Amino acid sequence: MDKRSNRVQPIRLSPEFFPLDIHKSMFINDLAITIPSYYVKSWGEDIIDKHDKNNFKWVVEIDYESPKDLNRTKNTFKATLWLSFIKKRNKESSYRIKWDKDFAVQLAKDYPKSFVRSLEFHIGDDYYKEQKFTEYDIGGFKEQLQVKIDWKDGKPQVRIKEYFKVREESQGFPNIFRELSSYLIADYLLSDEKEILRRIQVGDWKLRSELKKEMNENNIYLLLNRERRELYIGETKKSLSQRYPEGQEHHSFDEWTEYSIIQLPPETSDNTRLLVERILIATGTKLFQNNLNSETPVMQGENCLRLMNKKK
Repeated sequence: MDKRSNRVQPIRLSPEFFPLDIHKSMFINDLAITIPSYYVKSWGEDIIDKHDKNNFKWVVEIDYESPKDLNRTKNTFKATLWLSFIKKRNKESSYRIKWDKDFAVQLAKDYPKSFVRSLEFHIGDDYYKEQKFTEYDIGGFKEQLQVKIDWKDGKPQVRIKEYFKVREESQGFPNIFRELSSYLIADYLLSDEKEILRRIQVGDWKLRSELKKEMNENNIYLLLNRERRELYIGETKKSLSQRYPEGQEHHSFDEWTEYSIIQLPPETSDNTRLLVERILIATGTKLFQNNLNSETPVMQGENCLRLMNKKK
């Protein structure tokens, strides 16, 4: 830490990587980047000269590494690298990489402040054009990735990892960016093909200690004791932090250690929410050991879940 400026020193650019500003097109609409012409030239003429209208598109796997503060987890994502043939643009300026939504979602999760900033620029497009603002005029920050492309046996290999990320202590409102981005991902990255994912938002498993942070209302919720393999299904019109205030015992299953929330659309009525809960409980009695049904469940054995609900 540089105490004079309260900044973390940026990660050095790794050899043979190029810096990439995180921008709107990486999340929304295009889901693509253009490879800088100077970097393409570094591949050498022996490689570039082999690319023509018979050899211009390659399916690749992006080897991606999450930021340092997220433990540098590694994943692979499908993408396409191709040479476009645009008039008035030279060959070296015409290489692009396009990926699927799963990588856009991953980037949005890992760099939530950049995603929220990009979405603000996207939604306020007309206003910002009138102001003659660029995307980077919003928010006062610019996060970056670094990218490396190798050619082996005529095929490209792509690596992407962190170059510079705004640290949480410098973000101003890191918790808001993190929580808000998860809902915006559902709205703007997943809604066109899977509308239901935009309306019904399923949360990750979280520790019980995080329950006090939950503010969303109108939920189906799951309570889990992973070690004992016990599960409870419930519903509430309130937020889960209101439903189970800190220090208050659960009425029938207080041994839970984790939870997950399924947030229903705002217009969902109390009767509909209760019906959804009953359907899930009824399904659970068919699949898991339980306290409600003497019928032999599909899932049996010591490694299977037990449904802890005491009434349907």
